[in-house]
Amino acid sequence: MRRSKADAEITRCSILDAAADLFAKQGISRTRLDDIASSAGVTRGAIYWHFSDKESLIAAMIDRVSAPTEAAMEALNTAETDTPSLDTLKQVVVDAFSRTYNTPAAAQITRFILRYALSDETALLNAHIERNRQISFAHIQRFIEKAQTAGLVTSELRPECITNHIRSHITGLFHQHLSSPPPGISPDDVAASMDLVLKGLRPAAK
Repeated sequence: MRRSKADAEITRCSILDAAADLFAKQGISRTRLDDIASSAGVTRGAIYWHFSDKESLIAAMIDRVSAPTEAAMEALNTAETDTPSLDTLKQVVVDAFSRTYNTPAAAQITRFILRYALSDETALLNAHIERNRQISFAHIQRFIEKAQTAGLVTSELRPECITNHIRSHITGLFHQHLSSPPPGISPDDVAASMDLVLKGLRPAAK
């Protein structure tokens, strides 16, 4: 009897849920596919039906963790007639940080991304992380271009330069949080830090 698409999606979600739980408890490198299969109540073959290997499962986990932020970033540029708000950009960052702050699995995946973004250990995951970085960069750059047109951000710097500045600051906040003893940086601290960054990008008073 063939499984329905809905059944297959339920199984896939169960595998990802089990992987998230195990990644949070024992780390990504120490979690085996057999462990995930046992926790999800499926066979190892079921995992291979959905994911070609552990790397592709990790890639799916990266997408799952980053999906809300990616959707929010895309929404920044959806309404072309709306005047952009720097507070909206700040809130997207704070919400993404809060998910990492409050969700152990998201913290593990984010820590993994920060590590692998600077290594050549796995071509598949490096390419996947780089693709997500490029998408995020493009969303922020479009937002900055709109903000410059609206007079909310200085026009003395290129949008690419400002986007690099913002993304570098965001990455630094995540890195500082994940490399610090608990509880690390709070979402309130991140909000205040983003306020400082965005304040420095406003046009100089005439």
